[in-house]
Amino acid sequence: MFLLKRSLFMKILISMLAATTIPFIISNYLSSKIIENAVQEQLVELNQQSMTITMSSVHKYIHDVSMLAHSYYGDADLIRLLSKEEAQTPAESVYINQKLERIYVSYNGIGSITYKSALTNKQFNVKSELNKRITIPDFRNRTLDTDRTEFLQEYAAVILNGERRLQINKYLIDIATQDVIGMTTITLKDSALSEISATLTPTNDSNVYILLNDNLQLLSSTTMEVNNTDWISALAQEIQKPDGAGKGIITDSEGLYIYYKSTAHKLPITLVKFIPQHVIDLAGKKALNQSLTIQIIMLIFVSVMAGVISFYILTRVQRILRQIKRIKMGDFNVNNSLKSMDEFGILEDRFQGMISELDELWNQQYRYQLEVSNSKLKVLQAQINPHFLYNTLQSISTLAIKKDVHEVSDRLAELGAMFRYSMNIEEEKVNIQRELEHLNHYISLQQGRFKNKLQYFQSYDEDALSIMLPKMVLQPLVENSIVHGIEKGVGAGIVKVEIELNDVLIIRLIDDGCGFNEEKIRDIRHQYAATSPTSNSQLGIGLINVLKRLQLYYGEGFEWTITSEPFVRTEITLMIPISTRKGETIH
Repeated sequence: MFLLKRSLFMKILISMLAATTIPFIISNYLSSKIIENAVQEQLVELNQQSMTITMSSVHKYIHDVSMLAHSYYGDADLIRLLSKEEAQTPAESVYINQKLERIYVSYNGIGSITYKSALTNKQFNVKSELNKRITIPDFRNRTLDTDRTEFLQEYAAVILNGERRLQINKYLIDIATQDVIGMTTITLKDSALSEISATLTPTNDSNVYILLNDNLQLLSSTTMEVNNTDWISALAQEIQKPDGAGKGIITDSEGLYIYYKSTAHKLPITLVKFIPQHVIDLAGKKALNQSLTIQIIMLIFVSVMAGVISFYILTRVQRILRQIKRIKMGDFNVNNSLKSMDEFGILEDRFQGMISELDELWNQQYRYQLEVSNSKLKVLQAQINPHFLYNTLQSISTLAIKKDVHEVSDRLAELGAMFRYSMNIEEEKVNIQRELEHLNHYISLQQGRFKNKLQYFQSYDEDALSIMLPKMVLQPLVENSIVHGIEKGVGAGIVKVEIELNDVLIIRLIDDGCGFNEEKIRDIRHQYAATSPTSNSQLGIGLINVLKRLQLYYGEGFEWTITSEPFVRTEITLMIPISTRKGETIH
């Protein structure tokens, strides 16, 4: 209640929920009833269409099997032997069996084939299974002497040892006299019909029954047991058409029975498919859930739209507050990635402009601090008389030459060159060629110190030699590698300098010294990102100094990386843009 009283956002949200929830509940109740009826009608229509196709396959299969008996007439020798009024000899009996077997061999669904002569009452068991042999009653005056209906009907449903079979009885007629010669009885396995009707039951949720003749004899079922037969009685009352086709449904407490009857080929067959109630409910629930999903999405959409405006305003204010907090912590790298033309967008643009100006002022202040430090250094340097130092070095070099100590003279010349290069305070930028010459003097002095323990290699693109960059970049980096990497390592190693010129100027410094661990690399990145100059005696000021100077000179275009595997390969890579931040070319 407190939030409801104090928050307009909550009032709008609750009102919109109440206005949409009540119609939502009423529409869902009506939808459930409509969808349930629609789903049932759709299930009935789809299944009856499938049952029409299946019924055609069942009729065709049974008709094709029954018509095999007519193929006897195509074999004159077979008809002659079957028409004999005296008993056939053993050889003739074997011939008859072989002929009949060849006729029926292509149908695996046949369980048994039996032929009985109406002239001699001799029975030929062409094909039979164990304990499932059929005995045809005897003929009297060429007429079956029995009242068993399964032999009096052309098609009958029988049970052999607990298994349902379709029994087909086909008379063999003498074409000339139209008298009965004999009768062939064929039984079809339940599995043969079940395979055809299985197309109606892709899942185990429903059952299919095949009923024979008008008295609805159960011929086949996809289930082993049929406990409830009340629906068969109800179906017998529903089917009133003796000819043609009929279809419909029978509603039961357990589910829905969909039936389809056909009398094609003078064979009355009724297909019945049982769909349990839970399957119908499941289909209805699935359709209803889809409708509910859409309605719930709409309900959520209305609810969200009720609060989106307030939330939008709150989010924009909070974003400005977060930017202010980052600025207070010294992070001026605040970019507004979301541009808009409304009042908040204008406010954020003005705020971004103010941050950029503050950042520029802060960087200027930082550069002023560096300039003050450089000025102090220059003052200290200026206190030493350069001419005095040059003359002193020249005197020592001359003395070394007189004493025939040329190595000392060479080292003094290199030291003097380094001294002149570093003390020249008038030059702030030099080309890479001069940087390499200064570096070579330093390396020569270090190799004189380390002897064969220090190996140095350098490679560069010729076009890169004329590129201008701030003075004293290469030598401090190499000195850092020797002092912190090699001296503190095993006392010997390799240093490589590689310079490439592509879209940017790439300088790589590689050594096999003790390198950096992850903590040191994080410390270097932290000092580099700091807005005020710091130093760390453990790392030395050379590396940080070079990185900071290049950052101030080139701005965001300058990038660097450090990768290190101690005593294997440590690589420092500098990526310097071809043009400065002021748009000048480096050449």
